[in-house]
Amino acid sequence: MKFRSPSDQPIHIALTTGHTAVITPEGVQLDPMFHKEASARGAVAFDDSSITSAQPVDRKAAIAAALTAMLDGKAEDDFTADGKPNLHRLKAKVGFAVTREEADAVFAELTKAD
Repeated sequence: MKFRSPSDQPIHIALTTGHTAVITPEGVQLDPMFHKEASARGAVAFDDSSITSAQPVDRKAAIAAALTAMLDGKAEDDFTADGKPNLHRLKAKVGFAVTREEADAVFAELTKAD
């Protein structure tokens, strides 16, 4: 099965067995041992016969929209004890993996504007 990175950055995967793989935006054929971890890291499975015409996700806009919804919401576990966005909740809302740096940068922009 082929997987591709949903952004313009490659996804690096390392298994506890010592096996590694890099998933590029163009897509690569992955050994089945990597499928679960690739999906968990946000890689998109695709078929050679289907041509993807989906627009690339504007990561920053998607993260900003999710953080705005979290700020407007009343769920206490949307944020950690130190006031930062809960990455697990944020990832669930945007549908792709988000790094702490990405989340903090967008969160700082949103809270600075207030």
